Amino acid sequence: MRLLKRVLLGVFLLNVLLVVAAQVAKRMLPSYGDEDSDVFAAVAAMDGVEVVNRSDSFRAGSGTAVMGGMTIDLTDARISTSATLELTAVAGGIDVTVPAGWRVEMASTMFAGGVDNLTDPDAAADEAPLLLVDARAYFGGVAIRSAS
Repeated sequence: MRLLKRVLLGVFLLNVLLVVAAQVAKRMLPSYGDEDSDVFAAVAAMDGVEVVNRSDSFRAGSGTAVMGGMTIDLTDARISTSATLELTAVAGGIDVTVPAGWRVEMASTMFAGGVDNLTDPDAAADEAPLLLVDARAYFGGVAIRSAS
């Protein structure tokens, strides 16, 4: 019985710690940019965030989801040659949709999570715009998919 009480107390304290960490992350990592910005950053801490970018010259973006979810829609954005996207999911998820003609190359780091590039690498031409994605997933997931 003592062991059960200790385990329950430990789980409760871990949850409190995660909630505090999520709120600190939200305050320390600023969100900026709008639909027409060439650069944006978004943070979802214990909530959901939807990012839509329609920039004519998208260059870079970052998304952080801590115990929350995020969708990033880049289907109406354009890039000249290449752009970068940095994504971090901690006990949360990030879903990115890109135009069908973009090439997507990913580098990923995972721990008890998953990262998927669901785009078709053969569908884009060699001279197609390139999106370089650096994805990190810790107890969460990141997925990149093409618009249909």
